[in-house]
Amino acid sequence: MEGDPPILVAAALAIAGVALLRLSWGKPARSTGLNLAGWAVLAAALVTGCAAAGAWGVAVAALVATGAAFAVLAVAARKPARKARAKTIRTSHRGSGDIASRARSGWLTFLIAGPLALGASVLLALAVRALIIGAGGAEADGNVAVLATVPLAWPILSFALLMMPQRALQVGWVLGIAAVSAPFLLLQGGTA
Repeated sequence: MEGDPPILVAAALAIAGVALLRLSWGKPARSTGLNLAGWAVLAAALVTGCAAAGAWGVAVAALVATGAAFAVLAVAARKPARKARAKTIRTSHRGSGDIASRARSGWLTFLIAGPLALGASVLLALAVRALIIGAGGAEADGNVAVLATVPLAWPILSFALLMMPQRALQVGWVLGIAAVSAPFLLLQGGTA
């Protein structure tokens, strides 16, 4: 089959992307360059898979990436936590307030990266639907776009929010995406 070599390239890129991310996340300090390189290689795996076999190629690349991530996480889970990192985590919270304050902060992070990010992702997906229908696309195409956008936008947004060091920045991104999406929904409501 002539599509096999590009699919193999997509699979290799998927494994390389996961390996780069694991290398980056294993470092004591964040490495923005390695993070970006890992995500770029994963994106290249998806594009290569799509070019080779369409949706089937994307599915194969995603499956290989998921399998590689599972293998890497299984190996990492068997190793004990590094003592220096564990000590840093323990000592960094000593002067930062009581346990209830940390619990509230954790719940707030969960609410922002979970339900609020989901809400912003749904608004974004509905805005994409409104753009498709407004451009003359079929309603079914718009509905499928919603079903495709939310599962992509939500984890990407949640990941980005969890990497942000400041709470105001997290809230700003969620509200910004919602604010940018809202006019498209109003526009669709006025034309329907």
